[in-house]
Amino acid sequence: MKPGGARSSAAAAAFGMGGSNSNNNVEERPEMRSVAIAGPSTAGFQFAGPSLVGKSPASGLSAPSKGQLRRSVSAGIAVQQEWNESKTWKVSELEQVPVDFPLERTHREIYNADASEVAGRISKALRLLSVDAVYDGEKGKAKCTTSDMVSFRIRLYSGGDPGDGLPVVVEVQRRGGSASSFMAVCRKILDGAEGAEIKAETQPARKKMPPFMKGPIGGMKCLQAAGPKPDSGSLSKSELQKCTELLKSKTIESSLLGLENLCLLTDPLKTRHDVALETSKAILLNGHGAEIREEICVLLKSDPLNNDEMDFDDEDGAQSIREKSRHFALILVSNSLSLTGKDGCLANAVESEKWIAEFLVPSLLGELKNCGISANNAYEAACGLTSLAKCSSVARLLLDEKAATEHLRAAHKFGVHNHELLANEAELCLAEMGSSV
Repeated sequence: MKPGGARSSAAAAAFGMGGSNSNNNVEERPEMRSVAIAGPSTAGFQFAGPSLVGKSPASGLSAPSKGQLRRSVSAGIAVQQEWNESKTWKVSELEQVPVDFPLERTHREIYNADASEVAGRISKALRLLSVDAVYDGEKGKAKCTTSDMVSFRIRLYSGGDPGDGLPVVVEVQRRGGSASSFMAVCRKILDGAEGAEIKAETQPARKKMPPFMKGPIGGMKCLQAAGPKPDSGSLSKSELQKCTELLKSKTIESSLLGLENLCLLTDPLKTRHDVALETSKAILLNGHGAEIREEICVLLKSDPLNNDEMDFDDEDGAQSIREKSRHFALILVSNSLSLTGKDGCLANAVESEKWIAEFLVPSLLGELKNCGISANNAYEAACGLTSLAKCSSVARLLLDEKAATEHLRAAHKFGVHNHELLANEAELCLAEMGSSV
């Protein structure tokens, strides 16, 4: 581990997102030769104020222009973001590895390829693995986050003389999240840097069955022999109350833990299917889930953090927790919409629950428009929209009225160049709506 490299825990982790760590220290490095460039401007991040249930956060949604995404909407999420079709990693000149500077064990020396070629290989691997990445070409850095909230940094160095720059040294350093998930993606990235063929991911890590399990946790034999099962309704209500207390806590760490627990409770792989369904119904439809809906509204109303407006190396713990909270809120919505859609009750809810039409759908479309800020969040939003499109013709008509097809096509175009899962899910949602890319 590098001097000053942080591996501290920010909050208790869950379902493969477990062991979530946040880096509260700035990594110390010896002085090295580099090219001076004007750094990006910084901008603050603030949570929303009052409740938005029943209020539309994106009444001014409009279709993005070709090759570019621009968001400028009303209410509490007014933010402007532009992106090119492909977030490429353009690297020309690399710093040399300093003498006596210890590299991570997760590094590899790449021969017979220059810096530009290696960077291209890595960015392709990140796209196929659906890793959200922000690039700093001048310093040869990439800031990465997987769909299960594993964060890491990639750094390119020159391992030879200044004249030839060979070999190219690729170093991958974990900053937070599951160590096992990190190692799995790290190996693929390093193999990709060497030129190996990388297979595209077809589903996020959180939706995959752990290799040591043959079925969902609720179906394990040891649990079946433990005696009568508690009633799903009472069990769900009891757990919801505990999660609500955590969400209303004054500390953002406790609120994050409450969101993580709710994601567990709505995931049929991590709990009993009947409990997950009852919890999803309570969150989307029932009165005792109103407080949770309030919290979701606040999180989705707040401005997403624009990577172009922040310090690339900023590792502030509070900032990291806010980003995770927004992501977990979207996972919670995605899980709940999926289960209630399959159960059939979502179709009635679209007609009876005003907050779905007035807040939830515009919020999910807003996340699609912000795919240049977070492709992982956009993917979860696309999953939720797919569940809505599947549930009824009324829901599809609602999506048409909100110009969902145009936003899905724009998200698909961005995903094709940067995030495989987003591209696939956007295409699936368009197909459910009777449209094509």
